Amino acid sequence: MSLDATDFPLFKVEDRDGWKRVSNERLFDNPHISVDKVECLTPHRQEKAVPWLVVQRKAAVAIAPVTEDGQFVLISQERIPVQQTLWEFPAGQIDVPLDAITPDIIVDTAMRELLEETGYALAPGAELEPLGWFLPSQGFTDEHVYLFQAKPVCVVSRPTPDGSEHISDVRLVSSGELRRMIAANEITTALTLALYARMAAKGTV
Repeated sequence: MSLDATDFPLFKVEDRDGWKRVSNERLFDNPHISVDKVECLTPHRQEKAVPWLVVQRKAAVAIAPVTEDGQFVLISQERIPVQQTLWEFPAGQIDVPLDAITPDIIVDTAMRELLEETGYALAPGAELEPLGWFLPSQGFTDEHVYLFQAKPVCVVSRPTPDGSEHISDVRLVSSGELRRMIAANEITTALTLALYARMAAKGTV
């Protein structure tokens, strides 16, 4: 793995550039999400704080695995909130507090999720390229997902998803087939679309 993979900026929600959170009240909390009632001064609203409800979730990773011959690895995963089984790139949450996250922890999470969900790992001499992050639903949550491209990958084991997941299939698709699936609305998950958009912008897909 390229050592450069652990040298990238981290996403942070913080007071700066005219933003200031002046109050924060925790309304709900459990191991998966919390809900805060906040008031913020914004760059263009400095005289009166703006009230908002903010859902906090763990940060996450999403990985676009690419084989030696240029095929992308997709998984078919059951998603209970939408009651659908969806094609997507492997992904997972980072199980440490936000203020304890480091690039090394992010990379370790990405490698673990890749192996658990697909059975693939980085081949000798492969690179894990950081592609920044994206915000899945910035209107109500601070959730952010770190994006990576892993190339090339190879099969090393069977998928071993954790007990809360059900992955029914692992599939290899060409760049053209991936593009067709997106155009046909067969791929609808934000993390997969975000990864494709980032790779397309960088000219790697």
